[in-house]
Amino acid sequence: MIELLSPGGNLYKIKTAINYGADAVYTGYKDFGLRSRAGNLDKKELKEAISFVHKNNKKLYLTLNSYIFDDEMEQLSDFLRFLNDYPPDALIVSDLGVLNIVNQITKIPVHISTQANITNSSAANLLKNFNVDRVVIAREMNLSNIRRFTKNSSVGTEAFIHGAMCMAYSGRCFISSYLTGRSANRGDCTQSCRWKYSIVEEKRSDKPLYIEEHKEGSFIFNSYDMCAIEILDEIINAGVTALKIEGRMKSAYYVAVTTAVYRDAIDTILSGGNFREKVPFYINELKKISHRPYSLGFYRNQPGQYTQSSGYERKCDFVGVVEYCKDNKIFIKVKDKITPGFYEFFTKDLNIIPIEITELYDINSNGKKEANPNDFIYIKSPFKLNNFDILRRCEI
Repeated sequence: MIELLSPGGNLYKIKTAINYGADAVYTGYKDFGLRSRAGNLDKKELKEAISFVHKNNKKLYLTLNSYIFDDEMEQLSDFLRFLNDYPPDALIVSDLGVLNIVNQITKIPVHISTQANITNSSAANLLKNFNVDRVVIAREMNLSNIRRFTKNSSVGTEAFIHGAMCMAYSGRCFISSYLTGRSANRGDCTQSCRWKYSIVEEKRSDKPLYIEEHKEGSFIFNSYDMCAIEILDEIINAGVTALKIEGRMKSAYYVAVTTAVYRDAIDTILSGGNFREKVPFYINELKKISHRPYSLGFYRNQPGQYTQSSGYERKCDFVGVVEYCKDNKIFIKVKDKITPGFYEFFTKDLNIIPIEITELYDINSNGKKEANPNDFIYIKSPFKLNNFDILRRCEI
């Protein structure tokens, strides 16, 4: 079995990931994780998330992958004692001190984060002595490196297959901390690498010099996003245990589309289906989410540097989520402005259903000219859809 691991930035995204086919989700508590602004879970939400995931026979991994200081150890210890009563399926850890405390207080299995820069099987095998049963391998590894690693490793291996990449070595970056006081290694990165930079000569401070000719400025640290869908079969054949989608701070729409696409791709590969025939469709769907230009990351040795802009591209707008259907009516929670026009539904089975919306109604059956975020509306349609199916507006 190859595990598909999806991001769960909050409780709703966790439920979305499970509904769209994830085998496991990774999420964070409000402290100790590397996405401090991701809308992380409090204790009540964490208990609900674990219960929901386990009822669906899936797994939940909790990130404790921040680098912490001595004065936080007591708080961490208290939280670990709480987790003994509500254990996730694994803890994702970077800091060796955190690993030590985890092993002293809990019996919860440990996954070592990509932040720990594990690039060889010797390091992985050493970590097995400390209750580690999986390592998230460094993103700098190519397919040849990974094949050797998995052949010689006595623990499971997890590899990133989609999402944002960092210009620093496996994310160990200090630019944000230096410029703003917000540490990337403690979950509070300002993404300083994607800012516009120039060189200023001391005696001509009013005349900045741009390092690169593009009119928007220079983006010398700015990386492509990873999209490994076209070589997913090669990554699986390299022997990894789990495939991971980055994006705890991305939208529920991003979680849904990436999970559904990679779920179908994995199933197609493992069942001996015609994966290559489906790749163009997969790529087209992955271009409909918000992303920077894609590359294969380091799998082919050279991820490339995106110097044109730090902005995102997308071909579709996420405008609503289906709540339920009844009497030829589709009830929708609005996420972005909806007016009469052409749209399409996206389902977890990768069905794309075009629809022309001519009329909108509020819950009291009053006609509306438009619907805005957080409105609850319905449209008339013969389609039978399910909770979490997505309504989107795409480029024609």
